[in-house]
Amino acid sequence: MAENSSLKKAAQITPILLAIMLIGSLVFYKESMLFSDCSHNIFRIINHDHLEIEASRYGIFISQVFPLTAARLHLPLQIVMMSYAASFYVFYLVVALLLVYKYKNYGLAILLGLYESLLVSDSYYYLNNEGIAWLLLVLGMNFFIAACNRPPFILYFVFIPTIFFALWTHPLVMMAGAYLWFFLMADKEKWPYTKVQTWILTAILLVLSLWKFYEGMKHGYDSTKIESLTTFQPKRILTVYNAPQFHFFIKSCITNYWAFALIFIAGLIALLKEKKYWLTFITLGAAGAYFILLCITYWDTESRRFYMEIEYMPLTIITSAAFVYFLLPKLTPKISMGIIIAVYLVRLAYMHHAIKPFEERLALVERMNTKMKEKNITKVLLTNPTDDAGKTLIMTWGSPVESILLSKLNGEEPQRTFMFMDQGEMIGFDTTMRNTMAGCWEAWTPVKLNHHYFNIDTTTTYRVMTYSELMQ
Repeated sequence: MAENSSLKKAAQITPILLAIMLIGSLVFYKESMLFSDCSHNIFRIINHDHLEIEASRYGIFISQVFPLTAARLHLPLQIVMMSYAASFYVFYLVVALLLVYKYKNYGLAILLGLYESLLVSDSYYYLNNEGIAWLLLVLGMNFFIAACNRPPFILYFVFIPTIFFALWTHPLVMMAGAYLWFFLMADKEKWPYTKVQTWILTAILLVLSLWKFYEGMKHGYDSTKIESLTTFQPKRILTVYNAPQFHFFIKSCITNYWAFALIFIAGLIALLKEKKYWLTFITLGAAGAYFILLCITYWDTESRRFYMEIEYMPLTIITSAAFVYFLLPKLTPKISMGIIIAVYLVRLAYMHHAIKPFEERLALVERMNTKMKEKNITKVLLTNPTDDAGKTLIMTWGSPVESILLSKLNGEEPQRTFMFMDQGEMIGFDTTMRNTMAGCWEAWTPVKLNHHYFNIDTTTTYRVMTYSELMQ
């Protein structure tokens, strides 16, 4: 891609944003690492002593290799957890630096920064989805190779495995990747491939995307999402505006994501001024289709904002591309850089504001641990929490590993662990077991645990009590 001074100046702000987010991930590592998926993943990584690749999402290795290495070196648990928290932003920062200073693809670097900020607030504390970063890195690398006039066989040799890798990291990469490919292809002067190469590479991209789609239909986690799409009745599209998810997102575009909305509108205006009607059409079409699919898949708003933002974020690529490639280059370097700085600062403020519920959650888990210590309990099975406690805890399925990780951080030997169950689940639970810790989805015996980190109490059974009894 040709160099543009305005894009260059604006792109150089992205590594600074990601460096700040990296520092924040270390400061607030407990809030993210002692919460649902991250605690579950790190507990399994430490005790299984290998990467935990699920649903063929191979690209997630990049974040898991940090805690795995730290655990194998027998570093303190705090360092292991901090390395996991930081790993995501270390990766994003490296991608940004490569895009800016190696591949000089400033547009992709800015898109990475916008992706990591525009629709992010609560999800900053719910680390997930390295897929888009892989996509932007892969595109930047492949465009760079093509611009260097490498032989055609090298183009295909590099493109096929790398784009496969990006698509397989997360299903949501597919739509953003396909849109960005066709969007960038429209600029004939900067597009680095010949006509024949373009046809071949486009076919490869689409085939791999379809392959990923059908592969996802077979996996338990992804298949439930895909099934909601394949069984959806087309006539219901006309009623999407009735979906609670529809209203939740639109309201959020006013109260939280207003910078996202402004950038989308500004980009569309820039396209129309340039008479890029085809790009305007595919941008509106892709954004509308993605949004409709979100509303279909998550019709209700049962999922919290921290989770939904992960689903929203790829929409940033679709809605920001026009702003990045058709508006910013028209501005002076100072103005374009100023706009990007202002956007990043606004979004950092929203991320910081979102910390409160995660701090309150962590404080409650700490109090529960203290109460267990006061009552000399090492393992407890709790009935569902009170409404106030349930609201504060947000989700409780990860409580067995969250509690033992916190206990280890507090230097307790053996570690304490608690778990929530409703009355129906308790019927099939063996409360007499002494030599087993109940995990999130599996039982852990001492032989399965990494003894450098974890030591469960094998002399007592699980105490059964209500949450209120524990907290008295």
